[in-house]
Amino acid sequence: MPVLDGPFLPNQKLELAPVLCEVDEVDNLVALGADLFASRGSELLRLRPASSGPERVTGFDAPISAMAGLGEALAIGLDREGIVVRNGRFDGKVVKPRGDVLQCPTAIAWLDESTLAVCNGSKRLGAFDWRRALMTHDNSGSIVLVDLAKDKVSILTTGLGWPAGVVATAGRVIVSECLRHRILAVTFPDGKSLELIAGLPGYPARLTRSAAGGVWLCFYSVRNQLVEFILREDEYRTRMVNELPEEHWMAPSLRSGHSFKEPMQGSQLKQMGILKPYSVTRSYGLVACCDANMTPIGSFHSRADGTRHGVVAAVECGGALYVASRGSNAVLEIRDPMAVLSE
Repeated sequence: MPVLDGPFLPNQKLELAPVLCEVDEVDNLVALGADLFASRGSELLRLRPASSGPERVTGFDAPISAMAGLGEALAIGLDREGIVVRNGRFDGKVVKPRGDVLQCPTAIAWLDESTLAVCNGSKRLGAFDWRRALMTHDNSGSIVLVDLAKDKVSILTTGLGWPAGVVATAGRVIVSECLRHRILAVTFPDGKSLELIAGLPGYPARLTRSAAGGVWLCFYSVRNQLVEFILREDEYRTRMVNELPEEHWMAPSLRSGHSFKEPMQGSQLKQMGILKPYSVTRSYGLVACCDANMTPIGSFHSRADGTRHGVVAAVECGGALYVASRGSNAVLEIRDPMAVLSE
């Protein structure tokens, strides 16, 4: 199992980042011009620097599970409800799930002003069930192309282990495959896949473009040896999933340390009241910066003894990198992120 080293060498840069605002259960982040939007459950929020808090823009009948912006248009994925578009040429457009397609939208990218690439995490699970997908070896995810002008939905590729992030490039999309710890490039329309990065030390989540021409790569959490062992023990894992509440599974998490019932390894125990930063951990905060070829060049961390865990989204807006930490229910602000990355 890969260790955190090289461009993933641990630091405290995420833990020390200023808080823009607190948002309970924050999930998606997207920038439209100078405006920064986030999601909280079924609510779309506008975040304003130096304001008193998030401003509610609108709400939906289902939780928001994915968002992407292009110009003034905002494409919004709804858990088990498909895709809706707000503003722009296709304002008000609704694309409902087609069978088991588009019922689990986990990430969206605009290919052009009328075409979307959508990650469908699973055929049978909801858009927030990545832990259940991991512990049940669910590899039924797919990449779906949505033509808004023709109201056409087509599958680009299938058999993915929870595709969680996507960005578009010329003639292909770059996809993070969470359960297999890798990044793929998928060409269209033929759907051929090329592995760009393999053996990542964590569970990759959403992808967004950086102002420097690369890509920001978020991670739900990092891998550890006990979880890797449990994933090979089918009888134990099946009983754990069927008999225990999900928050008590020995599985990666967006947050930890909030209940004495949580599973832990010996190194997670506090010694003299102190939890070591290098302890084995279920939750972790990690955002990596990759260059245009998807080679990692640096990263921001919140370690085992920190709180800014469960990074589910990151986006640049107005010269700053904004990071959604689900573990701490906060949106963090890192001004001039490339300079901070090189410190």
